[in-house]
Amino acid sequence: MQFKLPETDLKSTQSLASIDLKDATGQHVGQYFFGKGHGRTVFLFGKYKGTFKTHAECQAFADGVLAVLSPQGITRLP
Repeated sequence: MQFKLPETDLKSTQSLASIDLKDATGQHVGQYFFGKGHGRTVFLFGKYKGTFKTHAECQAFADGVLAVLSPQGITRLP
């Protein structure tokens, strides 16, 4: 399982916004919140949360969560 977080421009966002995250099969895996003055927050699988300043940090967090879950054979929501 793999997915890419969408690029976001916090300068153009006037309030807190969110995007539903889906894997390659279209299954819901989490949410991505972002906003000017709020940074970026990623929620994955209803368990894992991280708040970061950059898009790269968010993507690294998502990749790390998936890397930890993949050896366990998890291919869908826990």
